[in-house]
Amino acid sequence: MDWLAFLGVVAGVSLTGVMSPGPLSALILARGRQSPWAGLWANAGHALAEAPLILLLWGGLQPLLEASGARRGVSLLGGLFLLWMGAGMIRARPAGPAEQAANSGQRATLIAGAAMTAFNPYWLLWWLTVGTALIARARALGGAGALAAMIALHLACDFAWGAFLSGMAHRGGGALGPGGWRWIERGCGAAVLGFGGFFLWGGMRGGM
Repeated sequence: MDWLAFLGVVAGVSLTGVMSPGPLSALILARGRQSPWAGLWANAGHALAEAPLILLLWGGLQPLLEASGARRGVSLLGGLFLLWMGAGMIRARPAGPAEQAANSGQRATLIAGAAMTAFNPYWLLWWLTVGTALIARARALGGAGALAAMIALHLACDFAWGAFLSGMAHRGGGALGPGGWRWIERGCGAAVLGFGGFFLWGGMRGGM
């Protein structure tokens, strides 16, 4: 496989994962009303969790992460965390401009993005299956250089989709007003609750 074909595969596969609805998308939509840049900050946090995982998989730690006990633990902890985050998104009361700056600022969104990623069992499962196939292609093509290109392109897809979501949410939030957008935020919280319940149930049953 040549470089052009490799990058095309990385972009296509990455976008299928990035554009799939999930907890991070719900977070970006909920935070997007306060800032059109929420998607960039959430994905900066996402990258802080994702880049080390890719390097660990490249280094050969995939068998450890694939152990049934590890996957069950991730599913249980991730499910509980997502339930907590979803409940918080539903309960959060509307805030004034100063409170919004404190509660939904850049640092808070970055941290939330990293946490939503690290505690999302589906994210780990994606990298243990689809993601490891991309890593294997990078190893066969050119080693570290191909891996660096893969990481850069994958994260570029993340940032582009996140910026699109938060930009649309910011424009839509202005049209709906605070009251209408609050229902959107509650809907995002309910979606995160649903993901949390799904992963918790899977962990209790012994799988993910």
